[in-house]
Amino acid sequence: MKCTKLLFLSLIVTSLFFLYNCPTFAGRNAEIDKLKQELFELEKITKPFIETFRKVSQLVSPSVVSLSTEKKEPLKNSTDIEPLPPYQDFQPKRDHPTENIPKKGLGSGVIIDELGYILTNNHVISGFSEDEITVVTYNGEQYKYVKIVGVDPNTDLAVIKIEGENFLPAEFGDSEAVQVGDWVIAIGSPFGYQQTVSTGIISAKGRTHVIPFVLPFIYEDFFQTDAAINPGNSGGPLVNLRGEVIGVNTAIATRSGGFQGVGFAISAAIAKETAENIMTTGTVVRGYLGVGTHDINDELAASLGLKDKKEFISRFGLYAEMGAFVLEVWSDTPASKAGIRPGDVISEIGGKRIENTTDLQHAIRHAKVDTKITVKVLRDGVESALDVFVERQPEDLAGKTYLAIRKLDEPTKFSLGLVVNDLNQDIAKSLGLEGEKGVLVVDVEVNSPAERAGIKPGDLITKVGTKEVHSVIEFMTLMDEFLETNSPVSVFVRNKGFVTLK
Repeated sequence: MKCTKLLFLSLIVTSLFFLYNCPTFAGRNAEIDKLKQELFELEKITKPFIETFRKVSQLVSPSVVSLSTEKKEPLKNSTDIEPLPPYQDFQPKRDHPTENIPKKGLGSGVIIDELGYILTNNHVISGFSEDEITVVTYNGEQYKYVKIVGVDPNTDLAVIKIEGENFLPAEFGDSEAVQVGDWVIAIGSPFGYQQTVSTGIISAKGRTHVIPFVLPFIYEDFFQTDAAINPGNSGGPLVNLRGEVIGVNTAIATRSGGFQGVGFAISAAIAKETAENIMTTGTVVRGYLGVGTHDINDELAASLGLKDKKEFISRFGLYAEMGAFVLEVWSDTPASKAGIRPGDVISEIGGKRIENTTDLQHAIRHAKVDTKITVKVLRDGVESALDVFVERQPEDLAGKTYLAIRKLDEPTKFSLGLVVNDLNQDIAKSLGLEGEKGVLVVDVEVNSPAERAGIKPGDLITKVGTKEVHSVIEFMTLMDEFLETNSPVSVFVRNKGFVTLK
């Protein structure tokens, strides 16, 4: 038996010796050694690049904080939790009552002053009091009481402060110098995982219409990036390879609720200006025009019933694809008082040429309140100079109506005469509609079915027929079902009950 075992072991050893020393095995070893040597040489080349990412992370991370929010009073009289929009921190929808379930949120922020001033997103702290916000610094130190210095819903930015000194502030970089293709690093607390670092490039710049604010007050200038940004990253910094903040991570485009390669960071130019105003005065004072505008492109042409932007340029007597096209003009605003009309193209403000809506936002953002500026508009191919007196931007346009351009050459169709908007948190708070659901009426056309039914701007529509509505998309989908059959439709208006449109 022993001889058999020894013979078996001898065969195994002999086989292994043969395999190891055969030409094929030896050749493979040589190939592996060669690959290892080549990788070693390549590492010498890539090491400076790798070191850059390491050092940027080491430099900026001490300036990045994690924010958590929790309502001290439990939610009551609610049947489910609404999922927050894609640009906010996600809370799952529940199918059971939520009484005694606290409202929680996650976010990030970046220290911008050694005295403890922190820049973050307004939507991260909106709806929470100072003692419901907790800040955790990079070394794990917690700050339970946070002072809210000021907020600016129109840029979705806010500044808060923690007590202490000798904090490590991050530095702002020149966001105007950022180019598509530049490497960037996002730092924050996705899903609560603190000090998470992700990398990517700038995919696009100057993105607008990312967050659905009321058009006349919109201030957007976003970098698009493929650096991983997830719920909890909101308010954290997007930095360049010098460790300078060039953006504040604010939004994601997603169908899953998580990262899908398209994230947005509001530019440092807006963020720095807003933060400095809040730190100095506690608020942001801006001028405004009171118009809703759109870039001149194929999308705009299609919305007006035209073939493409070439037809649009010809139809409106323009020289080129330049300017900000006026879609809407709100009543009793600087624009309406100066004679700006829907269909005008704003080509110049205060001597500065306007090539697109981003230029217009930039010019108005820097216009001094209570001063007169010259605005040049193209109307029917003729350029006119209008004097506009810049007023301070109000908190909202509740109660105001607006004129909007309609599709060109379109026959008159049956219309309900309603313009509605989603009821977001800020609008609900300003109108005393917190906790309510539905769509907000912002305009009612004269002599329309809606006006004859007694619906007015400021009304809240909560049902179409017997079905509840929670968004404009739901409202329009349900209304289309009735309109297709050309039958009357009843809607439930808060404080008025059911009214019939026909």
